[in-house]
Amino acid sequence: MHTFKINAGIPSDAEPLAGWEDPKCGLRGHFVGHFLSACAKFAFSDRDEVLEAKANQIVDIMELCAKANGYLSAFEEEVLDTLEAEENRDVWAPYYTLHKIMQGLVDSYIYLHNQKALKLALNLAHYIKKRFEKLSFWKIDGILRCTKVNPVNEFGGVGDVLLTLYEISRDSTVLELARFFHRDYFIDNLAAGNDILENLHANTHLPMIITAMHDYKISGDEKYRAASENFYKYLSGRTFANGNSSSKATHYVEGGVSEKAEHWGGYGELNDALTGGESESCCAHNTERILEQLFEWLGSVDILDHMEILKYNAILNSASNKTGLSQYHQPMGSKAVKRFSDKYNSFWCCTASGIEAMSELQKNIWFKNDDSILLNSFISSTVVWDKNKVKITQETEYPDSLRSTLLVQIDEPARFRLLLKEASVKAIRINSRYIEPKRESGFVVIERVYNDKDKIEIEIDAGLHLVPLIGCEEKAALMYGKVLLAQVGGNQYLTGISDSNINQRFTKLDKGELEFVLDDEGKERSFIPLFRIEEEVYTVYMDLTGSSQEKNNFTFAKDGSAAYE
Repeated sequence: MHTFKINAGIPSDAEPLAGWEDPKCGLRGHFVGHFLSACAKFAFSDRDEVLEAKANQIVDIMELCAKANGYLSAFEEEVLDTLEAEENRDVWAPYYTLHKIMQGLVDSYIYLHNQKALKLALNLAHYIKKRFEKLSFWKIDGILRCTKVNPVNEFGGVGDVLLTLYEISRDSTVLELARFFHRDYFIDNLAAGNDILENLHANTHLPMIITAMHDYKISGDEKYRAASENFYKYLSGRTFANGNSSSKATHYVEGGVSEKAEHWGGYGELNDALTGGESESCCAHNTERILEQLFEWLGSVDILDHMEILKYNAILNSASNKTGLSQYHQPMGSKAVKRFSDKYNSFWCCTASGIEAMSELQKNIWFKNDDSILLNSFISSTVVWDKNKVKITQETEYPDSLRSTLLVQIDEPARFRLLLKEASVKAIRINSRYIEPKRESGFVVIERVYNDKDKIEIEIDAGLHLVPLIGCEEKAALMYGKVLLAQVGGNQYLTGISDSNINQRFTKLDKGELEFVLDDEGKERSFIPLFRIEEEVYTVYMDLTGSSQEKNNFTFAKDGSAAYE
């Protein structure tokens, strides 16, 4: 909280953090908001008293640092004056940071019932509203138009958190403010069916879709739903095998971050997108939120599959197994190496969204409606369904094992439907007897009266298959079920492999953790889940033809403020 105190004129002798939380960095304070959200969510889900105390302590300090006019941040109010005067020069995303701070406060209220946090969030919203009331239509359009490459006026999901704040408070001025952050150049074009994603900064615009989806639930305005559904169609043609997006802009600025990462190129044109800076981790965090809402609207198995692929291969993959620290970008080309943030000197946007993502790993394993409960992912977990007073515990070691067991605990027998994705299920036994369930729209449906101690054993259907790089059929990634595999080492070719012979060419090792080997002229090549790669050199997308003249030119994308210089 050092920079918050200094900005408020409160003495602090703490040793400042570095990187994007450095006292001179324009984005200082953003990590604090994500950290506050993560503390609140961990405290709620795990009953973690230490993290609850940390969250409440942060809110207490924020109360001390808030100005009488409601302003609360780690940077000076004058930064907003500069933004309004110059629109996109000499600032670094001030409303992005204010979003993270406000979101942390709102999450502290939602999960920890901290009334002080709610008051601070409302006061900050009213402060922002008063600033906007003084601005002309075109001035607002200027400070919120993020169509340039590397937009330094990126404003995050401030519209989304303001809509949440409105739902809590029913304060109409907050709703009015939230709607300033709908941008016609983006939402209206998408609603009209225009693919305008090319050259836009991905993680600037993903939160705009989240805001539009949220407002559709409030207003029922079909424009927001149409824009969101069309956006997903256009995003699909820019999505990698790990379920995530973002790479270089089509017309990139040499030396800038767009040379490597963070933007969208043309639809169906990922052939030159393996830059070493593809798949920004923040994008995965926000894409999951979009998929959640799309599934609520559409109920599609394809969306569930996308969600599961994203969970394993972009969200879980964003963090180190050893330290929990995050990647900024997730390179998937040849001879790549992961780079994780460190404890005190990084604090990238993806360091921040990364810790919050880890507080949400339990999301989207299970879903429910009035009469059904749906299992989306084979991840050890326990779900409590209040309506039927039932608890279901899933025990599995997927992807290392292709078995999952569901144990039912229920006070009284109850009839309900249990849904599984049809393509993921090979066989089912209930209390040791095989059953033939119903099949509906891509789901396996087990509808029966469930009793206490019922045991459902699932044989999981998972095989190897290739996922071509969109726009480049001679390059493909290797997947096992929904888990993306990486080749350990430097060989970037996978010649003579096709979906018709893939399961015969690869041998699954009989060991604890999932590993396949390919005999390549007497040399064994190892393939393991991408999310388990740490220091190893690895390759995800491999050349299927052996004709590529590509050399190992892997280099990391720039990170930190250097990316924007």
